[in-house]
Amino acid sequence: MKRYGFKALSIAVLLALAPLAYAADAKNGQALYEANCTSCHVKLMGGDKYAIHTRPNSIIHSLDSLKKRVKFCESSNGMNWNDTQIDNVVTYLNEAFYKFK
Repeated sequence: MKRYGFKALSIAVLLALAPLAYAADAKNGQALYEANCTSCHVKLMGGDKYAIHTRPNSIIHSLDSLKKRVKFCESSNGMNWNDTQIDNVVTYLNEAFYKFK
């Protein structure tokens, strides 16, 4: 009986920690954003690399639209990011600017 209790506890702990292993990395997303996105945003927004995210007429109104926009910009600029990198940038932008739940 003790053996089953330990197995159940071990499984519960692993399941509880699993989301942490797959959580997007905002710090990595920020690095990708700074290295690949800001030069274009500076040109678009007259020198302020963050104004594109804080402007009153933003086209981003949900987490889904943010992810679609990041994918669009990534593919339009030939960055060839994988899904994890896209999720990292989305997480960074959401935490820094949008605050969608």
